[in-house]
Amino acid sequence: MKKRHLSQIVLAQTAVTIMGLFTTLMIITVFFIYLYAKSRTEDFVRYSLQSINSIVQSRMEYNLKNSTIMMADYYDGLIAENGPGYPGSAEMNETMWTDAEYNVFSEGDIVDHNGIIISSSDDANIGYDMSSNPGSAEFMSLLDGEADVVIRDMEPRDPDGIVMKYCGAPLREYGGYFLQGFNTEEYDIYKDKSIDMQIENSKVGRNGYYLRVNGEGTIESCTDAGLIGKKAELPREVRFLAGSGRVIQGDVYGVKSYVGAVADGDDYIVSVYPAFEAWETWNVLMVAILVIYAVVLTILFLMIRRLMMGQILQGVYSINGSLGRITAGDLDEKADFRNSIEFDELSDGINQTVDRLKDLIKEAEGRIDAELALAAKIQAAFLPHEFPAFPDRGEFELYADMTPAKEVGGDFYDFFLVDQDHLALVMADVSGKGLPAALFMAASKDKIRHSVMKHGTDVAVAMREVNTNLIKENEAKLFVTVWLGVFTISAGHMDYVNAGHEYPAISRGGEEFIAEEDVHSAPVAARKKTVFEAGSFEMRPGDTLYLYTDGVTEANDPEGKMFQRSGMLDALNRYRSGDSSVEDIDAGVREAIAGFAGEAPQFDDTTTLVFRYRGTGS
Repeated sequence: MKKRHLSQIVLAQTAVTIMGLFTTLMIITVFFIYLYAKSRTEDFVRYSLQSINSIVQSRMEYNLKNSTIMMADYYDGLIAENGPGYPGSAEMNETMWTDAEYNVFSEGDIVDHNGIIISSSDDANIGYDMSSNPGSAEFMSLLDGEADVVIRDMEPRDPDGIVMKYCGAPLREYGGYFLQGFNTEEYDIYKDKSIDMQIENSKVGRNGYYLRVNGEGTIESCTDAGLIGKKAELPREVRFLAGSGRVIQGDVYGVKSYVGAVADGDDYIVSVYPAFEAWETWNVLMVAILVIYAVVLTILFLMIRRLMMGQILQGVYSINGSLGRITAGDLDEKADFRNSIEFDELSDGINQTVDRLKDLIKEAEGRIDAELALAAKIQAAFLPHEFPAFPDRGEFELYADMTPAKEVGGDFYDFFLVDQDHLALVMADVSGKGLPAALFMAASKDKIRHSVMKHGTDVAVAMREVNTNLIKENEAKLFVTVWLGVFTISAGHMDYVNAGHEYPAISRGGEEFIAEEDVHSAPVAARKKTVFEAGSFEMRPGDTLYLYTDGVTEANDPEGKMFQRSGMLDALNRYRSGDSSVEDIDAGVREAIAGFAGEAPQFDDTTTLVFRYRGTGS
């Protein structure tokens, strides 16, 4: 075999080595760009769905406010023209009835400065005192200038009536205010029309589009009018897309696209984003990186060829070693062989490339952190967070808080009025952490609230329905522990279900907090045929209930010891006095946990709810 010069061997081996290293870097870079690009594209599709809903909701509210102010000015002018005796007259009522008949509004009322309806399109409303009901009393703020416009939904006084959406605006000259109401069913129809208009005039990117699909899969509206009335050809059933929250790639009318969907009542809004458009920028970036790699490789090869001298092997070994460590992931490695100008330049070039790569990684991490922070804000917005929660209800007080161990968590709490005499309290903990748990948390919270509003105090039936619905959509095999109680305010009676959750603590009559250990069932979504047993207990004025997740009792100190239930009860009992507010009690327990944990990191979500019954005489 003919031997070659050492310089030729070194040149050939160096070329092969550098080629391999840069090929590895190229593959790694392309792989990470692909993952990042896919994630950003899916986020863009999700954002497009959120955006269209947000735009329509803002526009509907804006139009409703402007309509109410315009009608208030119109009736104010009629009163000024016809004199102060005009409100309450038959002519005024006839005018308002005519406006309602011509669909200006479903219901219109003139309220005087005492909060009494004196003119209305519906004679049954005349004489009604707006301050007599907590819901209608919100509109009284229009009389003292605290608000320019007030909007809210109101349950009908008649149990068989229709929920109305009311909007009020002051009558500046007369001194009272005008209240117009819309049948929420009609309002939803107007909303659907607004969504259709927005869909017909909007695109996803340059070539993408929106669809509104009914429950049978037929397209009701679309950016492309030619698709209206046709069956939606989507890669997965639209119910799955909306229920899972996933963005899926597949063929849509012969075009490979990214597809996501959200439910809108009985219909679904679908976002379709062509894959070729999504990948245009990233393909250019990958080609540019390949060109850069090729240029750098060529430059290095030419430099080495010119440096086939005495110390060339030492330089090759040094540089090659640095490149190997960088390729292995040690980005703190510095190329530092400098016995010539060429090796100086080579070392500096490699170091600058690595520094730039580190900068790019930091930028990517910053964007990911920002997106996680946004996800945390969105999750926090799912939970009630304005306290006092029901300022117009003196029979009770409550406070709740959730601190996730990561940016987003799986714990959640909820509270809401089922009706004027029943208050629902929820404390839950989804298995797992991070985004999957947060998504499952959102689905669980929504289904629990829906079932409780449907079944009321029959909490076992409500929990069985939630279990059935969650199992149908539980591809990730998650489960959730839940404590659900429906409190009858007038009777001080609590009906509850404990589905695998921590036992609550209760203080009766100012006595020490103890654990309320009674019925206990399996977690929700753990298995199909779980039997949920309901329990109950009574609360007297002054009694306090404390709900929590295992992030409280299982908090660790730096040595790994847990806070335990005993530590929680000790902390609660320091604040059991009636002089301590529910917020003071919650803050006291959290302060005790922080003091116990010290410098130890929080390993689990910490979620709490404090409820104190003050009685119907408060």
